[in-house]
Amino acid sequence: MPPHVTVVVPVKNRRDQMRRCLEALLTQDYAYYDILVLDNGSTDGTFEVCVATARESSIAVRVVRVDGSIGRLRNFGAARAVGPIVAYTDSDCVPAPDWLANGVEPFDDPRVGVVTGTTLPEHQPPYGPWHATREVTCQTWHFDACNVFFRREPLLRAGGFGDLNWGEDTIAGWAMLRAGWDARFEPKAVVRHDITYPGRSWHLRRVHEYGEIAAVVKMFPESRARLLWHHYFMRPRNAAFVAALAALALARASRAALLLAVPYARLRGPRAIARGELQGAAERIAIDASVFAGAMRSSVRWRTLVL
Repeated sequence: MPPHVTVVVPVKNRRDQMRRCLEALLTQDYAYYDILVLDNGSTDGTFEVCVATARESSIAVRVVRVDGSIGRLRNFGAARAVGPIVAYTDSDCVPAPDWLANGVEPFDDPRVGVVTGTTLPEHQPPYGPWHATREVTCQTWHFDACNVFFRREPLLRAGGFGDLNWGEDTIAGWAMLRAGWDARFEPKAVVRHDITYPGRSWHLRRVHEYGEIAAVVKMFPESRARLLWHHYFMRPRNAAFVAALAALALARASRAALLLAVPYARLRGPRAIARGELQGAAERIAIDASVFAGAMRSSVRWRTLVL
């Protein structure tokens, strides 16, 4: 008999998106599951919509108000799940009808403790400026909670999700790996992620939080090889940004040092001397500078270097 799954969805002030997410969850072609919606203080009618949907559903739907960080909500969900498998998605996601069936399949292997699936933008590009969405098509080792499955009891024993603004799900996944469980990526377990346009300020704040990966590698030093490029950089372009900063710092002593900035200029600089290109380059540099500032702040806080 297939295992029972509790689907956990945290939400705050996403009434329409949550309605779409619930509609998709209630039409899964998997017979053994229930849904736990965790409302984090919504004021736009989200809670009421979920309660109304629960009353009319033939699938068991619980709607609970919970305060605190996103990690606390996810741990609350695991503690109150009724199945041996707990699946997480987000309120701005629409799971495919066979999401649960495909996501559970790898657990036939008793060594598997955590499974991540494919997350795709709901629509194909082109997108407008400063859009926000998620795309995961392979094992990233971040264990993105918009599409992840855990064995419930081992997750709780391992300590669950972290209490961070970013990376709480990565902590949960690496805690499972440290406990001896295997991780799998299941490409057929698909969710579609909404595309929104929260603006420049939101993006700058969000990428600043990426530096919290320093907390993850502080807790799990073994994660550096898989989470970071050359063990210290979040991605190659961040290494190029650091090299460009070094070029500026050393330029007075040696003009040749400016060569260090060439890779970054090619990656993120303007392609032509035109207003749109110059503005685009300035915005890309602002993003990279915010990432760097967040990384330095978190590196100091957690006493481990991430750039």
